[in-house]
Amino acid sequence: MAEYLQRMLDLALRKELEGIHFWATFYVLIVLVGTLWHALQVRAWPHVEGELLHIGVRPLGGPELVASRQDYVPSALYRYNVNGQPYEGREISIWKISASGALKGVAHAVPRQVRTNASGRVKVYYNPSHPRKSFLLRPGLASISFVLACIVLTVGFYIWRW
Repeated sequence: MAEYLQRMLDLALRKELEGIHFWATFYVLIVLVGTLWHALQVRAWPHVEGELLHIGVRPLGGPELVASRQDYVPSALYRYNVNGQPYEGREISIWKISASGALKGVAHAVPRQVRTNASGRVKVYYNPSHPRKSFLLRPGLASISFVLACIVLTVGFYIWRW
């Protein structure tokens, strides 16, 4: 294994495609495995009921002169208590989304997934080690399957190509 890594490093240093492709694949795999790990951890977080103060989208950055160039991101504000300690959260999901122009509606899709119960409260998923870290949505099986598929495709493409 060490010999293969050394060979790929040598190829990359000589700017040969196989070496560059190997290290790019390696980097993408690190990111994808880290994403999968984080999603699985968040899925296991406990939840409490919280008070939803705001949910929607907001402009990202300053106002654009051309409206179709304005980026929008999902936005939330909620309060919750863990072991009697009050917290405020702003994160909706582990997935960060921004959209502009004709795709502006994509930014609205994430807030629409947040459900309130009969009393108007929401589930807040929080990190038991650091309760100030929280989300309103936990990653579903579709998200985890998507990341797994990306891992398989990344490895498969490298093996197929080389």
